[in-house]
Amino acid sequence: MSTVDGRGPLRDVWDHRALLRRMIKRDIRGRYQGSIFGTLWSFATPLLLLCAYWFFLGVVLQARFGSAPQAAFPVILFSGLITHLFFAEVIGRSSGLIFEHATYVKKVVFPLTVLPWMTLATAAFHLCVNLSILLVGQLLIVGSVPPTWPLIIVVLLPALPLLLGLSWLLSAFAVFLRDTQQVVPLVLTLMMFASPIFFPMEMVPEQYRPFLYLNPTTVIIQQVRAVAIHGQMPDFLTLAIYSVVALLVMSLGYWTFMRTRKGFADVL
Repeated sequence: MSTVDGRGPLRDVWDHRALLRRMIKRDIRGRYQGSIFGTLWSFATPLLLLCAYWFFLGVVLQARFGSAPQAAFPVILFSGLITHLFFAEVIGRSSGLIFEHATYVKKVVFPLTVLPWMTLATAAFHLCVNLSILLVGQLLIVGSVPPTWPLIIVVLLPALPLLLGLSWLLSAFAVFLRDTQQVVPLVLTLMMFASPIFFPMEMVPEQYRPFLYLNPTTVIIQQVRAVAIHGQMPDFLTLAIYSVVALLVMSLGYWTFMRTRKGFADVL
């Protein structure tokens, strides 16, 4: 059983930062191992997706997103989708995280609490790639980007502790409740459709909007679009509330993981 962590979320990652860097590099490279183009696929896939949105939805169908200019539809849709994919990658991998690294649980002393950090960092790498595609696509399709675009970093920061907390929770639950691995993909699909990826919030009847705000991606998607597409300042009050909830989830997740990890080896 691991005895080299448990000093706190930030202390654990700092104490094992060199190990974590190696794990992140190996995790990213492992995703594309054996392919001819390697990590270039991380750029090619979102680029082709954005091109498909631009041509089929923007040019052929002339789709619109609320009152936004028609030309902006592909980048509006893409910005929402890549935000969801960031959440989905972390949450989706978390349910199998301990099983994926079962050797570390059974045979060696290993800081298990850094595994969600690795998953988050890999997802953040893919998000950065997707954001670069969004930026270039926005320049080419729309013709300009607002001066508030760099604030997208501020908007995304509150999601990090939330995702860490969810990763600790899900990875721990999945060890003892195997059905978690079957439920998580269904929940992620529901999260995708119950968020303003494909439609503006204004289209949702007012009495149903609170339910959409239970989706952790809703606020972040809206704020990403506000700063990156519409040139608006972030809603700092909303982000502050989101951050408080995220920190509580992170604390709960870490506490749960630390209390349950003693039984991982017995179950696995």
